[in-house]
Amino acid sequence: MVENIKKYYFRVAFSISLIIITGAYILEFFYNFPPCELCIYQRIPYFFIICICIISFFMEYKNIHFYSIFFLFFISFLIAFFHSLVERGFVEYSSGCTSSVGNFESIEDLRMHLDSVPLTKCDEILFSVMGFSLANINTIISLSLVLFNIYFVWRLYGSRK
Repeated sequence: MVENIKKYYFRVAFSISLIIITGAYILEFFYNFPPCELCIYQRIPYFFIICICIISFFMEYKNIHFYSIFFLFFISFLIAFFHSLVERGFVEYSSGCTSSVGNFESIEDLRMHLDSVPLTKCDEILFSVMGFSLANINTIISLSLVLFNIYFVWRLYGSRK
């Protein structure tokens, strides 16, 4: 049983990460939903997970691979959860990534501010499924993957007595 978990763990992590990254790029390039700053940050852990999984396919199982992936899934959860809080207005994020506008003393100040601000704001929901934004969905997926990792550790190391 333990060998099957080790055998398929990296395949599952690789597949899920690849599906998430592919889906994000499909929404961005084919359906014209540009990512905000936090959306781009949410992709970074998945890229690292894909790289670690590819390395693990060619190497013997190492605990460092598993713990690295666990850490990256947890980081992904934290970023997605923070982004969800920003979208729902519970947390303030940098003014360059939100819809709030400050007081400007001149037209030139306003123009400089608009030139430095990205088009997509972190606190605006552009795309949702059944009331869940992509950040909410990523939070749920990342939390599920963290729990999957905890289950993996329990099955792998808890079964030894």
